[in-house]
Amino acid sequence: MRGNFDNTGRLVLFTLRRERIMSALWIVLLAAFSVLIAPALGNLFDDTSRMAYVETVNNPAMIAMMGPVYGAENYTVGAMFSNTMLLWVIIAAAIMNILLVIRHTRGDEEKGRIEVVRSLPAGRLANLNATMITAVIVNAGLALLTGLPIALMGIESMDFGSSMLYGVTVGVSGLFFAGLAALFAQLFSSSRGAVGLSFLALAVIYMMRAAGDIDSEALSLASPMGLAQRTQVYVEDHWWPVLVLLIETAVLTLIAFALNAIRDMDQGFIHAKPGRTTASVTLRSPLGLAFRLLRNTLFAWIIGIFLLAASYASILGDIENFVNNSEFYAQVIGLNSNFTTAQMFVSMVISMISLFALVPVLTAAMKLRGEEKDGRTEHVLSRAVSRVRYLSGYTVIAFSTSVLVQFATALGLYSVAVAVLPDPGDLTLGYLLKATFAYLPSIWVIIGAAVLLIGLLPRATGAVWGYFGFTFFATFIGRIPDVLPEWFPRLTPFGYTPQLPVDEINYMTLAVLTGIAAALTAAGFFFYSKRDMSAA
Repeated sequence: MRGNFDNTGRLVLFTLRRERIMSALWIVLLAAFSVLIAPALGNLFDDTSRMAYVETVNNPAMIAMMGPVYGAENYTVGAMFSNTMLLWVIIAAAIMNILLVIRHTRGDEEKGRIEVVRSLPAGRLANLNATMITAVIVNAGLALLTGLPIALMGIESMDFGSSMLYGVTVGVSGLFFAGLAALFAQLFSSSRGAVGLSFLALAVIYMMRAAGDIDSEALSLASPMGLAQRTQVYVEDHWWPVLVLLIETAVLTLIAFALNAIRDMDQGFIHAKPGRTTASVTLRSPLGLAFRLLRNTLFAWIIGIFLLAASYASILGDIENFVNNSEFYAQVIGLNSNFTTAQMFVSMVISMISLFALVPVLTAAMKLRGEEKDGRTEHVLSRAVSRVRYLSGYTVIAFSTSVLVQFATALGLYSVAVAVLPDPGDLTLGYLLKATFAYLPSIWVIIGAAVLLIGLLPRATGAVWGYFGFTFFATFIGRIPDVLPEWFPRLTPFGYTPQLPVDEINYMTLAVLTGIAAALTAAGFFFYSKRDMSAA
């Protein structure tokens, strides 16, 4: 192993510099998410409402979604916070780590950057080592900024030790997925394959936990998510699951190092399927090329959103008791005597899932920018392909995807609602389609902003993801009473979207949003057709 780690320190500094914005943004958003929710739960729930809440969530459907309920006999604010928040923050941390590790390992190798690094006096394993050290630093920062502020708030039942265990559990869980992504980066020869398998593993781990929490403790313990929840933060405060997760992470990382040491550059142990010798008819156009590059990712997201909507609809049968026993959820949902509880709950669910729907939509819109940075756009434009036609391929897919994901949301809700509700007449497919499609103009505005940046300020396209994070924060946190000012969500297009059934659809507002989206998109096409590719 002598010399394999040479100049790791310099590569760590270089990787941290590259991550200074992206990782910092992730950490701040995840930490803020926890820090804002903690005092809100303490202020809005008293002892009686917490006990009513725990009786509502302590059923198989909710346990499968959120995890087991610990401390039900004395359901403190801390126990409620851990039960409500820990799993979802871990999932977000897992996504952050998967993208970070693949970006600096298989992604850089795919783009030829590792070859440049290896031509310098850097060890064979130095880049992977630097990436994992960076992941350790990032997750340590996440753990500290998540746990310490909660500890300093002095919330009853959320003491310093328990709060730091909460932050450490999130950080160590994220680090586990960093090790998992490092392993998959050695198996596949493309970043797309490595990311895809990592997210598939994330889904399998979640499903193992869900099934295990209902019926098998052993299966839950085999899942890193289930293991993390066995810390029983703010209840028993077990540290042994953290140690087990660290050992599992170390094993995954060592296997990744061993595989990286013996494989060839640009190769993976799972070989890519050979392509056809001639392109199909559908591939002989910019639209067909864009669809081919994006199809697997988009199909996976559409299926995932359908399943997410269906999982939320599965609790509609108990939603009446769930909301009526909790003043907090009644306020979050916006309980209204003129409408059924199921309608108000579905309105909130559609709002949340529409935010998730922005991810595949923006992925489709921003794929062109990635192709341009990797130098592949020039090869396409050197043929008889205009810039407008090339940009149109990705733009059409982005707008089409927005319609498909909203349709998948409505269909997922409807397909389960008819099975669990005694009278699903208030949630017809037509009503759900109307409620989900009302969000399309807002989604289109953000697509238009992405296209504009691609055409006018290509170096600043990452700002779209920053605005997505702001939109998610403003919309999600804005539903919690007395946390944000009422005008705050209006800083995003989602703040102007009618939420059925309470809001009547103002077609003039939707028309204005659609017009803004069209203007932004047209401006993006204009500037893209004029700018120099070298300015990218």
